[in-house]
Amino acid sequence: MTPHTPPAKRWQLAASVAAAIPEDILVSEVLARLPVRSLLRFRSVCRSWRAAIDGDPRLVRHHLELSRGQAPPSVLDVPCEPRLEDHWGEARSKEMEFRRIRHGAAVDAELMLAAASPANRFTAVIDPVHCDGMVLVPTASGELFVCNPATRELVALPPGSRSVMRGAVAFGFDPSSNTYKAARIFYRGVELVEADDDEGGEGVEEYDVGHEVLTLGADSSWEPTDDPPYYVAPIRPICTRGAFYWTAAVGRADDPRPTELLRFCLRDKTFAVVPNPPCFFQSVGGLGLIGNRDTLTELGGRLCCAHARTATGVDIWLADDDGPRLEWSMAHRIELLRPVAHSVLPLAADGDELLLSVDRRVLYKYSAASKAVEEVLDMQRVPDLYGGRPPLPLRLVHHAVPYVESLVSITRHNY
Repeated sequence: MTPHTPPAKRWQLAASVAAAIPEDILVSEVLARLPVRSLLRFRSVCRSWRAAIDGDPRLVRHHLELSRGQAPPSVLDVPCEPRLEDHWGEARSKEMEFRRIRHGAAVDAELMLAAASPANRFTAVIDPVHCDGMVLVPTASGELFVCNPATRELVALPPGSRSVMRGAVAFGFDPSSNTYKAARIFYRGVELVEADDDEGGEGVEEYDVGHEVLTLGADSSWEPTDDPPYYVAPIRPICTRGAFYWTAAVGRADDPRPTELLRFCLRDKTFAVVPNPPCFFQSVGGLGLIGNRDTLTELGGRLCCAHARTATGVDIWLADDDGPRLEWSMAHRIELLRPVAHSVLPLAADGDELLLSVDRRVLYKYSAASKAVEEVLDMQRVPDLYGGRPPLPLRLVHHAVPYVESLVSITRHNY
């Protein structure tokens, strides 16, 4: 086969080669090693290829395993223009962009999908969450979208209970049922509890909080679970090892009040209070946070907390949940190149190197061996990577999440 071979002849040659390869070897050792973009094109080669690419669980699983092992790890950026009115769900856009950032000898940002909405449906993006190639995107208006940028599949999740907490949406894989699930917190109502006359002071607000879970599939719907035992704060939750982790305010709704971690087990659908990392001392007042400079995430399959201890100093804590209790240990102590204004989000670990997103703007690479920190990309200063958008004052908010390319389907069963 040469570059001058007609396209029709190429398909015939590809089909004849495929026919000579045992079906199981073709799926597990050949197709599974190809990028999704090529696989989508190869669906037209023959019926057996189309059937495998469209829904063979063996191909989906093995392709995902191989994608996870690729280095250096990729990052997915979901940029949006910050406008004050977006926080109230008023400003809408026709597009939602997903860009894959690769870093190595050079850095590039590939536009994987610019999802269009003719009805200007999309509002500002709030803390997207990645799992196995899919990204759950909460928006300022309360709508939820799940996208696989590689397969270009975009699904709007059905509406659930009213008064859903904006931004506090969990998403991940449930190994007990081999399904992908989303969860969210909602308020049934709020009650003003009058203060004791003997103690004086003002009344406090008590929230009636509920919790619901949705299993991705063709007939997805939100199902209520047991209520959380405490008020749950609007902090980005995390899913790892078959559990969702929420930040809860323990005790009465006084201001301020200390936080604890709530673990919702997907297997038995129960809540439990688990230990905070030793650095986690933020407190909650009303619906807001006081001193929120700690970030929960998942890193290498483990629950992780990034704690900004000083203006430039960041401690990375990891949890071990193999025993009866959650045990925390400090894994890295990092000095960044500039002060942290808002947050540090660990994205991926590659050997002894750690990739960090700081202030939804800068990507850093940290070497545990040398303790050196290197700036990978300032996403606000490279307009060429983002369609030539102008510099200030129209800066973008860059929601960066770890990313692996996959064939995982949002609507079909993958296992």
